[in-house]
Amino acid sequence: MDKSCRREARETGSHKELCRNTIFELVLLMLLFLMATQPVFAEDRTEAHIGMETGNQGVSEAVLSISQNGQATGVYTWESPMWLKLSVGIGGGLLLILIILSFILRDKIEEKTRELNSKNRQLEIEIRERKIAEDKLKSYSARLKSSNELKDLFTDILRHDLINPATVIKGYAEYLIECERDVKKTEALKVIERNNLKLIQMIENAANLAKLESVEELEFEELDIGTILEDVVQGLQPRADEKGIQIEFRPDGKYPAQVNRIVEEVFSNLISNSIKYSPPASRIEVKVHPLNDNYWKISVADNGIGISDDEKTYIFDRFRRAGKTNIKGTGLGLAIAKRIMELHDGQIGVEDNPSGKGAVFWITLHK
Repeated sequence: MDKSCRREARETGSHKELCRNTIFELVLLMLLFLMATQPVFAEDRTEAHIGMETGNQGVSEAVLSISQNGQATGVYTWESPMWLKLSVGIGGGLLLILIILSFILRDKIEEKTRELNSKNRQLEIEIRERKIAEDKLKSYSARLKSSNELKDLFTDILRHDLINPATVIKGYAEYLIECERDVKKTEALKVIERNNLKLIQMIENAANLAKLESVEELEFEELDIGTILEDVVQGLQPRADEKGIQIEFRPDGKYPAQVNRIVEEVFSNLISNSIKYSPPASRIEVKVHPLNDNYWKISVADNGIGISDDEKTYIFDRFRRAGKTNIKGTGLGLAIAKRIMELHDGQIGVEDNPSGKGAVFWITLHK
C-alpha cells in the first residue's frame, strides 16, 4: 500500500509540474506579443528640420506642411520595426510548437508511466515468487543435507555394525557343517550359510555403491586390462567348473588403458553374471578389441537365456534383475558397474548375442 501511494504521489507531482510549465509558456507567449505592440518614437519633425527641408519657403509653408502631414514635434507612432515583428512571429511559432509538443509528451509520459507501473507490479510479483522459491530451495537443501548425513550413517552401519555379525555367522556355520553328521541338519546349515553369504554380498554391494556415488572422480594409471581380465577369469574359474562352463579369453598382446584398479569389479561382475545365467556345459567368450583410436571395447558373451529389449532399458538400475528369480545376488552389481564406468568416462551396455541365444555385455575404456 505504501509503495502504491508513493507511486500515485509521484504521478500527481509530475502532472502538476507539467501544468506549471505549460502556464509559464503561455505567459511568456503573451509577454512577447505585448512587447511587439509597444510604441516607439517616430522621426522628430521640428521646425528646424522642416525649414531645412523646405529651404526658403518660410515658416507659414512649414506650418502648413505640419498641418497637412498631421505630425508635430514629440508625436508618437504605433508602428513596430520589422525585425521585432519577425522575431516575435518566429518565437511565438516556436513556442506554440513547444506547447503542442508538451501536450503530446504529456500523453506519452502518462502512457510510459502506466507501462512502468505495470512492469513494477509484475516485478514485485516475480520477486515474491522468487523469494518463495528461494525459501523452498533452502528448505530442500537442508533436508538433502540431513538425508546425506543419514545415508553416510547408514553406510557406516553397513560397513561395520552389520558386516561383523554376518562374518561371525559365516564362521560358525562353516564349523557346524564340518562337525554335523546328520544329513537334514547339514542341509539346514547349508541354507543358513547360503543366505548369510547373500546377506554379506548385499551389505558389501550397498556399501560400495554408496561409496561410489559420493565419489566425483578417480585417479587413473596406465594398466594392461588384459592382465586384469586374466586374473578375474582365473579367480572365477572354480565357479564355472561347478557348472561345466568354459571361459575363453585369448589375449593377442597388451591392452594398455588409463583406468583405476576398481575396474576389476566391473569385469568380475559381468563374468560372474554370465556364469549365473548360463546353462551348464556352455561357453563364455571374453574379447578385447580397439573400438577406435581412443577406446578399447571389452565384451563378455554367453549362451544363456538372454535379455528382452524391454529389460535392456532398466537392467543397469538398482535392484533390477530383468525378471530372473531364484538367483543369488542383490541386483546392485550392474548398478555398481555402471557407476564405475561413469567415473571412467566410459560406457556400458548389453545386446543380443549375434551367434545365437544369450547376451553380450560390453564396456568401453580410454586407451
